[in-house]
This record gives sequence, structure tokens and C-alpha cells, in this order.
Amino acid sequence: QAVGGLREQLSRMDGSARAAACAQEARAVLDGLVPDVARYATLRLAQAVLAAQIERFRRERQGPVLAQASRVFASLTRGRFTGLDLDYDDRDQPHVLPVRPGPDGRPAAAPLAALSDGSADQLYLALRLAYLHHYLDRNPPLPLILDDVLVNFDDERAAAALEELARLAGRTQVILFTHHRHLAELARATLPGEILFIQH
Repeated sequence: QAVGGLREQLSRMDGSARAAACAQEARAVLDGLVPDVARYATLRLAQAVLAAQIERFRRERQGPVLAQASRVFASLTRGRFTGLDLDYDDRDQPHVLPVRPGPDGRPAAAPLAALSDGSADQLYLALRLAYLHHYLDRNPPLPLILDDVLVNFDDERAAAALEELARLAGRTQVILFTHHRHLAELARATLPGEILFIQH
């Protein structure tokens, strides 16, 4: 079998210049590829550097705000949702997704359309409060004025929201307008008297 294989190879070596022509053609193709390969490598490296910079920017800008918003959202929903996550569409635009425990106990993202009006309001408030905490880390305080933002909250979640507003009130003035008398009573029952001022 070995001798037969060697004879087969020998029969292909017919002494023609075809092998040399093929080698020369391969060398020409390779020489033509060199600038393209160098440009491809440069573009791939630039793409990797750009992707790394975009991710670093996201981590620095969105990371702290998203972490704070996740904490606030979990607090406002009393643990029904465990936090927030980011997803990106085909145009690389970020979308916030609420996260709740799945059937197996592991976190699972929920579509925004599945949120009730109250949970959607809590998500919006969590994002705003997280951004305000981030803003106050770098800027002087400005009063926060809210008008009936707790209208779709049940008492348990309204109490959680009042606690989060009290946390923010340690950094800046928070003014909450409401025409619901029971929210004033809930605030009295939930917050320490030294930070709460009710004006009728």
C-alpha cells in the first residue's frame, strides 16, 4: 500500500511547469492579500477598542445610576421585582427591563408591557430618584417638587416610596403635593417627625 501510494505521487510529477506556475500564482494572490489583511486587522482592532470604550462609558455613566435604580425599584415594589437590567436593540439603543424572580427562583427579565400602571409608575420614580442621587454627587442640591406621584401606589408601596423620598431628603429638599389626606397620615406613620413637615 505504501509503495502504491508513492507510485501514485510519482505519476503526478510529470515534469511539467504546472506546479511552478501554481506556486507563482499563489504567491501573487498572497502578495495582493497583504495590504487587505493589514487593513482588516487595523479595522478589527479599532472595532475592539471602540467597543471597549463604549462599554466603559456605559459602566461609568449607566452603571451607578442603574445600580441605584435597581435598589430603589426593588424597595418600591417591596421585593416583587428584584432590580433592573439593560438590554440593547439592533440600533444599540438601551432599554430598561424590570427583573423579578422566575419560576425556578433565578432572576428573569420581564417585558415592560407586562407592568401594571402602579409598577410602571414605580419604575419611572426609581429611575428619576436614581438619576437625582447621581446628579447630587456632582452638583449643588436643588429642591425636588413632586405632584401626586403616589396616586397609583397601594399603601405598602406608597410607604416604601415615602421612605425613599426621606432618604433623598437627607441630601436635598423634597416637596410632595397631594390631595389624598391618607398619604399625609401614612407619612406620619412611616417617617420620623424631624424630617416631616405637613402643610395643609
